[in-house]
Amino acid sequence: MISKPALPPRLRGRRAPDPRWVAGLGIGLAAILALGWIGRGVAPFWPNFALNTAADLIGAVFTIYVITPIIERAGQGGVREHAELDYSQFLDSAARATSVVRILDTYSNLLAEPHAERFETVVCDALARGVSVRVLLINPTTLAAEQRELELGHADELRPMLDRNLETVARIHRSFEQEGGPRGRGAAADFQVRLYSSGPDVTMYRWDDRALVSFYPVGKLSGRSTQLEVTVDTPLGAFVNNRFQAVWAAAAPHQALTPVTVADDRIERTYLVRFVDLEDGRYVASRRVQRFLRRALGEVTATNDGRIFRLESADRPVHGARLDAEFRRVYGEIPDTTYLHLRTREPSVTRVG
Repeated sequence: MISKPALPPRLRGRRAPDPRWVAGLGIGLAAILALGWIGRGVAPFWPNFALNTAADLIGAVFTIYVITPIIERAGQGGVREHAELDYSQFLDSAARATSVVRILDTYSNLLAEPHAERFETVVCDALARGVSVRVLLINPTTLAAEQRELELGHADELRPMLDRNLETVARIHRSFEQEGGPRGRGAAADFQVRLYSSGPDVTMYRWDDRALVSFYPVGKLSGRSTQLEVTVDTPLGAFVNNRFQAVWAAAAPHQALTPVTVADDRIERTYLVRFVDLEDGRYVASRRVQRFLRRALGEVTATNDGRIFRLESADRPVHGARLDAEFRRVYGEIPDTTYLHLRTREPSVTRVG
């Protein structure tokens, strides 16, 4: 079997011409030649031919460069409706982006298989072009996450899906480490992921000045519901984009959360929690950990960074003011839950692994 010669790299991404366009071009050329042959007896032939051709060219140029852009801008001002979010199509659009890529969702299937590998490639290529890539995902330790779980009807689904998303982010950052961080892809490279605590109630997948937006449906993921394609200068596009900016400003970098595994005599659970470190150890704040403690049977242990601790309520008269200040500095707010101190188990630290 004879294999076909490989195409040059610069031609591999190009599509073959549409046969209908090729046929139309051929028919048009044939018609021009036929009409020229029929009118050859008109005197003087060539001056008349040039005059008519010039008039047609002026009309064509006016249509292409004046009328067509007006019609396209009018069409872009409208809203296109899609039955659901096509992740592959969005990646195609993001791969052509020249300025920004923005993602706002509970968690994104783009950062999970089967799309994760291509997402990594699109991000790396976008950064090399100077495109800013920012992703907002939900913080699974918040009331917003609990509310969304109730709406979806799938308990404990957000955490494993978010773990897959953050694994993809970690792989991207590891690839950057070999090049000196994201800026190794270019001086203007900007790749950031943050976790939000207050639910925006909308999703956005934006590339340059266009975006797919949706409002959170009840009982199913937003990606499986109707998507509205808009430009960011329309009222709806501007609203969602402004919402992204507001949530982004209040969100915490995903590195500002630490996994804590709590266990009692029956069960074990792992939560991503907010934390700060003081001289006497690490302090965490999490409603889910508090709820686990209220329902626990027997002794409760907490594992973090390969060490096993016991949990104690922080001494608020001693550390309260400082903890408030540190949490406000890192997360922009004071948590409305009790601070918990990860205290080393006596007589010595127990390591895991």
